[in-house]
Parts: sequence; C-alpha cells; structure tokens
Amino acid sequence: MLTKRNSWLRAGALAVLGLGLAYGTQSFTEKEEVKVERKADFVEWKYEGTSNNLSQALDADNYSPAGSTSCGGTPQTICRISAPEDLSNPGHPDMSAAVGSSTVGADIQNSVSNPTPTINNTVKSLRSF
Repeated sequence: MLTKRNSWLRAGALAVLGLGLAYGTQSFTEKEEVKVERKADFVEWKYEGTSNNLSQALDADNYSPAGSTSCGGTPQTICRISAPEDLSNPGHPDMSAAVGSSTVGADIQNSVSNPTPTINNTVKSLRSF
C-alpha cells in the first residue's frame, strides 16, 4: 500500500513539475501584438470655394469645419461634405479617405462633374454661388 501511495505521489509531483515547466517556457515566447485600427470619425465640412471648378472642389484647403452653416438656394455647387479630418493637414478633410467603395475625392468629383451638382455619400448639401 505504501508503494502504491509513493508511486501516485511521484506521478503527481512529476505532473505538477511538467505543467510548471510548460507554463514557464510559454511565458518566454513572444506574443504577437494585437493592433486595433481605429475607424475615422466623419465630420461635416463647409465648402468655401467660389466656383464649381473641379480643382477647387478637390482642394482640402477650400473646406473648414461646418458648424451651423446654412445651405440653400439654387443647387449650383457643394455646400457641405462629410469626411474624416486629415491627420497630416489638421482642420481640413481627408480627400483620400474611403467612403464605402469610393473615396471622398471621387464622390466630390462625381458630384461636380454633372451639369447640376448632386448629393451622394460624401456631398451632403448644395448651395448657390
């Protein structure tokens, strides 16, 4: 009986030692860092350009935070767009940001390339000159 107890004790001690070694070696292996990609916050921007010229409409410097801008009149040009802020050019929209299967710039181009500008995923409202 005593030898049976010793063999179980020996087996238990070896099992605990084995688990301890396995746990100890696991702590020395490198863990892959989990990166969380933050989705950009979309902000309303006011178009301050003076024409419906495509190069002006695509220039981020012609936009400022919209605030309480009112739009209206004959729809001749862009009034407000929705886009994330450009981290390399703070205070302006990121024209290359993805919007669905398109980009902010492509949506603006699609809007102003029509004889009468249209609203879409990016262009939220229109105004007169």
